[in-house]
Amino acid sequence: MKVLTCNNCSGRMVIDATGTSARCPYCGSETLLDHRDTDYYRDFYERMRGFFSLSADGQERRLRADELWQSASEETFECSDGRSINIRSMYTYSDRSADVYTARQSLIFRFSPENAALADSFRRAVSSLDYPSADTKSLSDFFPRISGGFTLSDGSALLVLKKSEDEYPLRLFGRLSGRHAAWVVSRLENLCCVLEYSSLAHPGFTVDDLYIDPYDHTVSLYGGWWDAARNNTSHGGTIITTRDDLTALREAAAQILGFRSAAEVKPGPDLPKAFAEFIRSAPRSNAYDDFAFWDEVLIQSYGERRFVTMDTDDEHIYGKGN
Repeated sequence: MKVLTCNNCSGRMVIDATGTSARCPYCGSETLLDHRDTDYYRDFYERMRGFFSLSADGQERRLRADELWQSASEETFECSDGRSINIRSMYTYSDRSADVYTARQSLIFRFSPENAALADSFRRAVSSLDYPSADTKSLSDFFPRISGGFTLSDGSALLVLKKSEDEYPLRLFGRLSGRHAAWVVSRLENLCCVLEYSSLAHPGFTVDDLYIDPYDHTVSLYGGWWDAARNNTSHGGTIITTRDDLTALREAAAQILGFRSAAEVKPGPDLPKAFAEFIRSAPRSNAYDDFAFWDEVLIQSYGERRFVTMDTDDEHIYGKGN
């Protein structure tokens, strides 16, 4: 997928749902896309919308995935001990702290030499996660599972996470319908409760930090853990709390619905008023109360919970040749 960077600060630009403009979430710079970028993103999102009508047969999907992954980009890294590491990825993005590679069964973070210490910050934050004893197996699957770490010959650091083949960057799905965005919010509320239980705050997580399994309706919070810290402590000169997680949840929901910010969300044909008001609302005092609030909003918006199939496959998610 094409990546646009900000001319002002070099941050990754966020493309508007219309595909006609881009905004930098770091410095606020905005730019209108020329017809080449506009045509590219419109074509990309048209392919993404095609996932709703595709067959989700697991065996057939795997065969198509095998063929697609043969064309994955390959990159080789030299380790400080002389070993070589080969990475085959279908999607890569960069933020101010790391380059992130999405491989078939793993997620690789590459930290530049000046940011190499953030790999240890990532590890410490993840090791602080705690889970209610009855839910350990299910909940731990949706947070980073670190499988390796390497120091490269240039002083940069690699951190490798495990992921399922069916987990994909949420960013690649573009704009979602209200019903599909609702199940993402439900899963994020659950993850925010885990952060609360662990006395952790993961302030300002973004769409880029989230991966989803469209077949099982699960969401994982894999990125940005170098910024996580204990709840109610100073981080970057400000006191962070789990309410920051709930604010980030609302901003992420707004973006996947096609809005630039939570403040701009408005009801629409597939976005009930109660759902829109939830996104614009201030978070409750803690994640548990916020989750209870969301459950009420969900029923007001769509009635009783039900599974809505989200059929797709690797080719439509990654876009063959991109």
